Amino acid sequence: MAPARVESLALSGLAAIPAEYVRPLEERPTECVLKVKRVEDEGPQIPVVDVAGWDSADEEIKKEIRRQVAKASREWGVMQLLNHGISETLIERLQAAGKAFFDLPVEEKEKYANDHAAGKIAGYGSKLANNASGQLEWEDYYFHLLWPEQRRDMTTWPNIPKNTSR
Repeated sequence: MAPARVESLALSGLAAIPAEYVRPLEERPTECVLKVKRVEDEGPQIPVVDVAGWDSADEEIKKEIRRQVAKASREWGVMQLLNHGISETLIERLQAAGKAFFDLPVEEKEKYANDHAAGKIAGYGSKLANNASGQLEWEDYYFHLLWPEQRRDMTTWPNIPKNTSR
């Protein structure tokens, strides 16, 4: 029997989110919790890190970039990277592939399901585990290990949707 998936729960006709998924008020995102820094009338501003010097011969430049990435990770958990060298075309292809995969019927996505009990962490899965407060997480995901290279397994990458080359 396939594990419960968020998509299946969402499509089941529920009139409300089941209580076990509702986070306590103190865990719901707020400006305080997110450590939002407001710029007048511009809204929240996430950290922006320019990584153009990542491959510099100058160790001080690399050290400063690492410091900025670590700080943004620690304080926000997210950041915008500038000058990372990833083409807009590749980013758009990745976004389209992700959307196409998650638009597939649940039965098709299940063909790529992970199996933690068997030690297979790569693939389609749902995070329905309890968080620290006892609420269940509510997310479907596709995990694909890219690093270290010796653990990369391209056989777990979906053959569909088309145009998502391995």
